[in-house]
Amino acid sequence: MTAFQDYSADIRHLLAAVGEAAGLADPVAVQLGDLVNPLLKAAVRGPVTPVDGALIRSWDRTFKQTTPGVTVGIRPYSVDGVRFARVSTEPGMFDRSGSGYDFFAVGRADYAALYRTALRVSRQVNPQGPPPVVAPETLAALRRNTHDFLQADRLRQLVALGGRPKRGLLLTGPPGNGKTSACRWVWERCRTLGLEYKLVSPDDYRAARNNCDSAESVRQLFAVETAGVVFFDDLDTALRDRSTSDNPEDQAVFLGALDGIRPTAGAVYVFTTNLSPDRIDPAFLRPGRIDVVLHFPKPDAGLRRELVGRWHPDVRAALNVERVLADTDGFSFAEVEELKNLLILGHLEGGGWDWGWAVDQFRNTRDGLPMRPRVGFATANGRA
Repeated sequence: MTAFQDYSADIRHLLAAVGEAAGLADPVAVQLGDLVNPLLKAAVRGPVTPVDGALIRSWDRTFKQTTPGVTVGIRPYSVDGVRFARVSTEPGMFDRSGSGYDFFAVGRADYAALYRTALRVSRQVNPQGPPPVVAPETLAALRRNTHDFLQADRLRQLVALGGRPKRGLLLTGPPGNGKTSACRWVWERCRTLGLEYKLVSPDDYRAARNNCDSAESVRQLFAVETAGVVFFDDLDTALRDRSTSDNPEDQAVFLGALDGIRPTAGAVYVFTTNLSPDRIDPAFLRPGRIDVVLHFPKPDAGLRRELVGRWHPDVRAALNVERVLADTDGFSFAEVEELKNLLILGHLEGGGWDWGWAVDQFRNTRDGLPMRPRVGFATANGRA
């Protein structure tokens, strides 16, 4: 038997076992992806059962709500009247690669119902937040070139008229000024609208470049199965001007992959970078690769006022907003948020709502760091 035949025999055996143990008619195997945690948190857990008489319980309390509680065994669940189950095997027990098996099963007749339920509870657990605090024209351009572009009717008309079913966006600007928040908003709306989405990190790109077939591996980073958005997070190495790069082949592979993918379903590629435009490879910026460039500068007084307006009412009530705006002139969003955090910490430590103390603490903690506008500079942490 081939390795795949061994693998498929294992899957069929485990699928039959989980179907019998959980009472699933004609069971279908499925990986739940990013829907797994919301679905399991909403489901009722049943008692574990063995696999071929083998059961190993786990006392690992990490992520207790979403782990099966066994390293070898079957855990049934039910949600909205739909039964499904998870089968887990210890690494190497069946799979000769040593990775083990861990998947879910649901009766074929309930497959679609389980998927709809998973989408619904995911939206309830992860409600969409408000739009990011950015200039109105920037938000409009972001919406127009992502979610609106990927509407099914619009894509069909675009392709029928000979247009490209893909779009490239570049989000530029110094750290801490809204690029991450904008990407998070696009991602949340993708989830709400049922659009595909994925994130490509610098580590993902390096792994693809180190693959034995690096060109194909990099091309797969751009691939989408259905209409969706692919986020490329701070891939400065791939975007840097080849004339100043130590590894111009890196950019050549990246640009070739960007050109080579022509999705029939529609794709939007969103790139974020802290590089200044003059350091980005001009070949990357041409239309067909990058169609829209959105710049995220440091916020003006109007945007900082909008940000403060979203703070907790107790925090806002303790502040002179005009003083806040004056004291944060030239600050990034991240720096303004850090001042708010210091203000809250001072309050929790019994110091009252003392904005002046927060500003002094900010000066002291950021003193000596490079690239400081007056009193400090912070980078935005987190991703889309």
